[in-house]
Amino acid sequence: MRSAAVLALALAGGAAAQPLAVGPAARYDGHALVRVQLRAAPDLRLLEAIGADMWSHRVEAGGAGDFMIAPDRMDELDASGLDYEVLILDVQRVIDAESARIRDGAGRGAGWYDEFKPLADIGDRLDALAAARPDIAAVFEAGVSLEGRPVRALRIANGSAGDPACKPTILIDSCQHAREWITPMVCMYAAEQLLGAYGADPGVTALIDGAEIIFIPVVNPDGYEHTWTRDRFWRKNRRDNGDGTFGVDLNRNWAYAWGSNTGSSGNTGSQTYRGPEPFSEPESRVVRDLALSRPRLAAHVDLHSYGQILLAPWGYTSDLPPGHETFQMLGEEMQQIIAAVHGKHYVHGPIYTTIYPVSGGITDWFWGDRGAHPFGVELRGPGFNPPPEQILPNAQEMYPALVAFASWARLAHAPPGDFNHDASVDSLDVLAFVGAWSAGDGAADFNGDGLLDIRDLSAFLNAWNAGC
Repeated sequence: MRSAAVLALALAGGAAAQPLAVGPAARYDGHALVRVQLRAAPDLRLLEAIGADMWSHRVEAGGAGDFMIAPDRMDELDASGLDYEVLILDVQRVIDAESARIRDGAGRGAGWYDEFKPLADIGDRLDALAAARPDIAAVFEAGVSLEGRPVRALRIANGSAGDPACKPTILIDSCQHAREWITPMVCMYAAEQLLGAYGADPGVTALIDGAEIIFIPVVNPDGYEHTWTRDRFWRKNRRDNGDGTFGVDLNRNWAYAWGSNTGSSGNTGSQTYRGPEPFSEPESRVVRDLALSRPRLAAHVDLHSYGQILLAPWGYTSDLPPGHETFQMLGEEMQQIIAAVHGKHYVHGPIYTTIYPVSGGITDWFWGDRGAHPFGVELRGPGFNPPPEQILPNAQEMYPALVAFASWARLAHAPPGDFNHDASVDSLDVLAFVGAWSAGDGAADFNGDGLLDIRDLSAFLNAWNAGC
C-alpha cells in the first residue's frame, strides 16, 4: 500500500483548490432542453433546420433524443407535429447555478473529484501526479493547440522492467468536445488510481510493468477554456472559418472515411463540421502524431459524454468491421464490470448502429489505419453539465473497465515471442514455451492448428528470433 499512501500525501496539499468560474459571454436565456420523439430519419433533418443543438448521443428513429432549442424557434418545433417534453425550461438558469456553485466553492475541501475543474487545475494535478511517482510517471507536451496552448499528456510506464521496444501502448484521451466536462475528470481519476495501485494490485503492477499507458485529459484545450470563460456549451475547437463561424469538430477531422455528409457536415456552422481536409486541425494532428510514434500501438479509448455507451468501429458504415466478434466480447465484459460497481447499464455496439453515423471519427482511424483496438465511451449525464455528484461514481465504475481493457490489449498486442508476457523476448520465453509444450499445455499450440507438435516449436522459434 506504500505507493497509494505516497500518492495521497503528495496530492493532499492541492485537494481543496477550487477555481473561480468566469461567467460565459454567450447566453442561453429561454433556451429549452427538450426530449423529442423521433418518427423517422427526416425528423433529424427537420430539427437541424430549426437550429436544434443535439445533446443526445443515442438517437434513432422510433426513439427519443434530447435537443436544445432557442426560444424563437419553439413555434417551429410546435408546428412540426413532433411530440416532445421539456426537460429544462431555461438552460441559462442551469448555467448560472453551475457558475455560482463553482465560484462560491460549494464543494471546497471535499475532494478533487467533487467538482469540475478548469484547464489550469487539471494541469496542476497532472504535475502533482507525476511528482508523486517519478519512478513510473512523467508529464510531457504532446503538441500545441491552434491558439498555442499545450496539449499535455501523462505517461505511465516502468522503465526498469522489460524492454521498451516490446511494450504495447494504450492511449486514453478525453475532451475532443469541449463542453463534455465530466470526461477529463474521469480520465484523471483513472490515471491517479493506476499510480496509486502500482505495487499493491498485482494486475495493475503487471500492466504498468508490461505496457506504456498515456493519458491526454484535454485534447481540445482552446475549446475547453472557451467553455469556462465564454460559452458553456461550445463543442468544437476555435478555428476561425473565415465566414463568421468558428470551430471544427475534432471528432470528424480524422482521415479514415473522412468527408461523408452521412456522419459529418461540410457546413462550417454545423456542430459536426469536419474541417476543410483531414487533419486540418493541430489538435487532431497532435494525437495522430503521438499514435504514429508508437510502433506497438495496442489500444485507444476516447472519452465523451453523455449516454452510457461503449462504442466500437465502424462509425462511417453499418457494415461490421474485421474483428467484430472481439469488440463484442470486450464490450460485454466492460459492460458487466461497469454494472458491478454502481449498477449502471451501458449499451455496447458499433458506432453507426448504436448511436448514429460518424464519418471521419477517431475510433475508425485507430482501427482502420493503425490496427489498434479502440473504443469510444459515452459517460454519464444528464446533459453536458451533470451535477458534480456524478463525477466520482462515474469515474469509479469506468476505472476497472479501463484496466480490464488495457490489460487485455497488453497481452493481445505483445510480441509473439514474449511467451511469458514479461515485456522481453529472451531465454526465459524459450524455457517457458518448452515447459508448456512438453507438458501438453494448450497455450503452446503456437500455430493454432489444434495440435501440439514440432511445427509449434518451429513457429515459436521463428517468432522468438524476430524479437520485438
